[in-house]
Amino acid sequence: MKKILSIILALALLLVMVAACTNDDPAPTPSPTPTDSGSGDDPTPDTPPPPDGPKPDKFIWNDFVGYDPSDPATGDFAVASTGMARWWANLYNLRAGIDNDILQLDFRPTPFDSRDYDDVNQYFESAGDWMGNWGEAINMWAMEGIDNCAYLTFRMRGAVGGEEYAMMLHFQPEDGPSYVARFADLKTADGDFVEITTDMQDIVIDLAASGFPGMTNRMHIRAFLAATIFIEEIYFSNPVGGLDPDDPVSSMPPEIGAPTSLPIRHWATFIWNDFNGYDPSDVATGDFALVTTGIARWWANLYNLDASMDGGALRIEFEPAVFDADDVSWMGNWGEAINMWALPGISYCKYFVIRMAGAAGGEEDSLILHFQPEDGPSYVARFADLVTADGGNVVITTDMQDIIIDLEASGFAGMTNRMHIRAFKPCTIIIDELYFFSAVGLIDSDNPLAGMPPEIGPLGDLPIADWR
Repeated sequence: MKKILSIILALALLLVMVAACTNDDPAPTPSPTPTDSGSGDDPTPDTPPPPDGPKPDKFIWNDFVGYDPSDPATGDFAVASTGMARWWANLYNLRAGIDNDILQLDFRPTPFDSRDYDDVNQYFESAGDWMGNWGEAINMWAMEGIDNCAYLTFRMRGAVGGEEYAMMLHFQPEDGPSYVARFADLKTADGDFVEITTDMQDIVIDLAASGFPGMTNRMHIRAFLAATIFIEEIYFSNPVGGLDPDDPVSSMPPEIGAPTSLPIRHWATFIWNDFNGYDPSDVATGDFALVTTGIARWWANLYNLDASMDGGALRIEFEPAVFDADDVSWMGNWGEAINMWALPGISYCKYFVIRMAGAAGGEEDSLILHFQPEDGPSYVARFADLVTADGGNVVITTDMQDIIIDLEASGFAGMTNRMHIRAFKPCTIIIDELYFFSAVGLIDSDNPLAGMPPEIGPLGDLPIADWR
């Protein structure tokens, strides 16, 4: 019996020991190292890619950090802030400088020269040759995350304000269409039009509303009037999608046109009067406005003359009264005061053009040109003594012609808001148009007299008795 009990106790002890071993944690199995695939058959699992970072929302064209405008290096030149290659740079008919990473562009369009152009028409047809031009080709397609954008921002200012009337923006993407518009006609993000002031500001251009593509790799700023601007940064922002860097042209809108397709002559000439709708019997003042320009004519003088319209041109028959050495009111006088300072982009100009003919020829010996800007100096000279664009002097013939007066060479101001043609001998002339062109600098309309030369005159100092 005792033997049986011993066997039962031994079996119970064995069962307890087995249960205790079963509850112990199993020994861990070693994991294969990165250089050991365990069995040799299973490959090492790939490391999962990092999550995508935020896509860029700003693509810098140029911020002019380290920029040297005297170095139009190409090929291996890179924009410092982005590392993008600049393939070429255009700096024509301008002076460029850099100060504290701000680019100064002093646009100086080439003036008309009668030795280079047959007439004023040919000059304006060749505007692509004489306009000021700052441009760059930058490999924007290679920029990480590049895409079409809603906006192009210029952080910039002007020297006097109003430079939007002097310049055009031109996109010419490689192998793509051409997009060009005057800055004054570009739409901004707030739905207005560009307005450049003397304060540094962000001018945010709405590209789609302005008819431009959302990205380019070639860009120009061209100036048809003399102007000075300061640019701190140019960049695209607010991606809208749709750009294939391998075929960027495919997403671009229809072409706007080449720079010379724009009405540059209209923008770059300042019409005094073209006599469109002109009535010489109406000397209304104040609210009278010129038909073509819409600018107010404050007053008109028509003394000692007969005036009439002749096929769209003004015919003036001067009939001076009795000579009086102590008074000039006896002369024939056609004059106007016109608010030229209100014209968009108003500038001092090199030339003043009178498209005119004489009834007999030789009238230059009977007439005086007189500029008398309001509150400013007086400029007077006999027509025969005025210097023309070819370096000669005025000669009036019976043929209608453009008499191009070199204002600087004649000692006259480059712009005025009061002008007279006076006659000290009887004569008849026919005038088709009077206008200024070939700008040499924008006028600060708040201080228009600042750029005017010393006075020539007054009228009574001329040797009129000798000329008679």
